[in-house]
Amino acid sequence: MKNPGYSKLAFKGWTGVVHEAVPALELEGIVPESGEMHHNSELLQPVKADRKSRVFLSFMTFSGHSSRVYIKQFSLHSLFALIKYDLGQSRARSAFNASLMLAQFGVNAQKPLVLMEKKIGPVTRSSILITQEVPEGVQLSERLKQLSQDGSVNALRRKRHLIREFGKMVGEMHHQGILHGDLRLRNVLVQDKGENFCFWFIDNERTNFFSRLSPGQVQKHMVQMNKWKMATNADRLRFIKAYADKRRFSREELKTLVERIYKRIGVRRIIKRLHRAIRVGRKRAVLS
Repeated sequence: MKNPGYSKLAFKGWTGVVHEAVPALELEGIVPESGEMHHNSELLQPVKADRKSRVFLSFMTFSGHSSRVYIKQFSLHSLFALIKYDLGQSRARSAFNASLMLAQFGVNAQKPLVLMEKKIGPVTRSSILITQEVPEGVQLSERLKQLSQDGSVNALRRKRHLIREFGKMVGEMHHQGILHGDLRLRNVLVQDKGENFCFWFIDNERTNFFSRLSPGQVQKHMVQMNKWKMATNADRLRFIKAYADKRRFSREELKTLVERIYKRIGVRRIIKRLHRAIRVGRKRAVLS
């Protein structure tokens, strides 16, 4: 698959593509020959990530200017990952393709600068994606927390406006057939643009396009996004209504969507409470 603006890359046993505005020498000292990236106080600043990846913050020249970039490395961590990704399309390549796809649909995603893969035969042992930082981008979860803790009338108004705008954004994505596979609020960055907001989507390795989204896909997605610690039930309804308005749902469709979302959230809460009770019970049994 050809990607306009990118050229093929072969570097220290890695293969992939690099944006034409990135000088070749920029990768020296950042990408290791061994295959595993490690902390380097001069070039790499570790960023908190899940156990399945390593993330670093660094700098790279892009279009003649020094830019802050995120370097995310995915490695084999399970047999399931080997079958799903590394015998087919690596997670870094999935994220790379998804980011380009989002841009084609007019949805903001971190600009991919470099994609690198290290293979052993057909198996991708490790893959790296380097993306440009979103200037002044704040995690949506953190922005909602800030507005919730502010307590002022203006902050409350901004919070409600932010929730409605995010509902419209997700509604537009679903209308176009775009489904983000892990749309927790920390995977969305928000920029304040005066009275409005600009949303950016990150961690896109599970983002896909579908000609038509099934009700089950929509419900699962909506449940993911409605587990907000700093949101009230009224906030959740604002989000769902803005989403439904964007998708032109009827009143009956909106009612059904709300019922199904709250049912799934409620069931999960009950299961979590049972697990918590079991853990507490076991701990007490050990202590007694």
